[in-house]
Amino acid sequence: MNLTIVSASTRIGRQSHRVALGLKNYFAQFSHVNLTIADLADYPIPLFEEVAQRHPNPQPSVIELGKILHQSDAFLFVTPEYNGSYTPALKNMVDTYNKTEFARKAIGIVTVTTGGLGGMRAAMQMQQLIPALFAIAAPHMLLVPHMTQKFDEEGNLIDEHYLKNLDHFAKEFLWLAEAVYEKKQKEHLHTN
Repeated sequence: MNLTIVSASTRIGRQSHRVALGLKNYFAQFSHVNLTIADLADYPIPLFEEVAQRHPNPQPSVIELGKILHQSDAFLFVTPEYNGSYTPALKNMVDTYNKTEFARKAIGIVTVTTGGLGGMRAAMQMQQLIPALFAIAAPHMLLVPHMTQKFDEEGNLIDEHYLKNLDHFAKEFLWLAEAVYEKKQKEHLHTN
């Protein structure tokens, strides 16, 4: 199963990327999961003009990210909370690509803050965004409060007590992602 972790902050000096790296480190223990980080800071997407497939001259970064999204079987959307919501870069990304890149795929919600609430308002808004993509939002969300006390800059977990949260989130997310993936594999076998 191909799992893409979307690191949704493009800000200079961002700290939420350490959580995306931490998730990559954590999910590496599952041998059946092929991991990719789609760092939106590495894939500049112009402010939405038209979906990529209909754009007359999409930038190479848009084409490259589109290939990653298309090949993904499931996603983790990792975003800091900006003014009570997820990042504009994440919204711009999902608006730029067709829903087919996300449809019938499980998406796990991970929100990150330096404060104590862990991005609950952004997480709740993503619970509304994901079904609009015809995707399936994992009901259990991972909220990461005080992120600089949970992960270092390389994504190493530095709060051993937080491992319980990671384990529970991963168990619930993988159950859903694998069930959806297996169902799609069976459908693919029946149509070919």
